[in-house]
Amino acid sequence: MSVRTINRVYSFKHPFHLLGRAQSLPAGTYCVETYEELEKGDSFVTYQPVLSLLHINGTSVSSNARVSIQVSLEELDLAIMMDELATEEIALLNGNISEQEQHLLGELRRVSRFGTARSPFSSVIR
Repeated sequence: MSVRTINRVYSFKHPFHLLGRAQSLPAGTYCVETYEELEKGDSFVTYQPVLSLLHINGTSVSSNARVSIQVSLEELDLAIMMDELATEEIALLNGNISEQEQHLLGELRRVSRFGTARSPFSSVIR
């Protein structure tokens, strides 16, 4: 069986939480190593993820220590989306958006409250 390794870098602007961890992880850049196995179908060949490890540098025990924890790529993608939403919310609270963006957000809120047609953003912006 053939195995390949994919390395990705995830950057978080805010502390984030992963399932199964008691504490949040600090904002920063994290390397994720994903091992994929070759799967052969009747007419195709694909690689399927088997294991993903998030590498955490510098623990409280030693700044040179490196800890790796098993994670789900879906959970990391969700954490990235939540981090981006938090950044947008902070911008909204600080008033760092244009007048046009404020108008659009107002319209999205109005449609999601009173309109029969649901906006694709209605579940995100309330």
